[in-house]
Amino acid sequence: MNPAEPPTSEPPGRSWRNIRQEVKPLAMSRQGRRRQQLEWLKVGTLLTLAAAAAWSTYVVVHSWETDRAALATAVHSEPVRDVVLITDGVLTQKWVAGVLALPKSASLMAVDLPALRDRLLLTGQVRVAVLTRSFPDTLVVTLQERTPVARLQASEADGTTRQLLVAKDGVVYDGLNYDKQMLASLPWLDGVRLVRSARGYEPIAGMADVSTLLSTAQLQAPHLYREWLVVSLARLAQSDEIVVKAQDIPEIVFSRKRDFFKQIAQLDYVIDRVRVLPEPTLLSVNLALEGQVPVKLQNTPDELARMPAQGLSIQPTQRKVKRDL
Repeated sequence: MNPAEPPTSEPPGRSWRNIRQEVKPLAMSRQGRRRQQLEWLKVGTLLTLAAAAAWSTYVVVHSWETDRAALATAVHSEPVRDVVLITDGVLTQKWVAGVLALPKSASLMAVDLPALRDRLLLTGQVRVAVLTRSFPDTLVVTLQERTPVARLQASEADGTTRQLLVAKDGVVYDGLNYDKQMLASLPWLDGVRLVRSARGYEPIAGMADVSTLLSTAQLQAPHLYREWLVVSLARLAQSDEIVVKAQDIPEIVFSRKRDFFKQIAQLDYVIDRVRVLPEPTLLSVNLALEGQVPVKLQNTPDELARMPAQGLSIQPTQRKVKRDL
């Protein structure tokens, strides 16, 4: 090449990048195809198993909701051999077993739990009943019982009477296994009308207020509560008043619109003030009024004259006197 001549350049548009490289992909080997088929087979198997599990679950749930008896025959279950009772009251396992009255051959899976629960609730003494299966052969019964706050006498068609108990929610029931001394300490209920129902008697309205009054007196002034004999609801609906008859006071009027603790404190004060008299002479104490406590006394004028006033206003009228504190 003549050094004087300029170097020749490559023709434009010609480069190794423009060279067509036609290479066929390698064909998949037999082992590769087999591995791919195995992978697809595994995925299909997993999907089939998942679908079968979902279907089985659906069948079991559907059978449980529609035909428990058929499911019980399909599932091996032992007969009920034991009934376990858990309660916050006084009912016994023997009583529960008698109410449920399960056949000896009753299967644990075949027993109708809602129907058995309704049997227990019919008594009235049971407020909440929960029945559960404990495999292989035990039925567990959990009860929440009502507690009586008062008692009353009910007349039967044949002229006889029987004692019934009344709970805080107004439910009336016979009551079983209670301590006799505890029942004797409950006041009698008056001024109510018992109405028959399919399950015994209709609940008594206003018992929540009565229960609050009784529990307040029992906790804050047990010496007063022990003297209460009768609680009347005759004036509760119209006048919001609860009338108590005590051992030495024929009438004590409470208002459910006022704080019971304050009324009981006023009652305790009045009783302490009249103890200076020769004999218990209180006829009536009205605690329903705000700011004053009308009190009826039965005393002679001479007895009232000898009584120290100490800030009390006494206005005798022959043998009966009303005074305001």
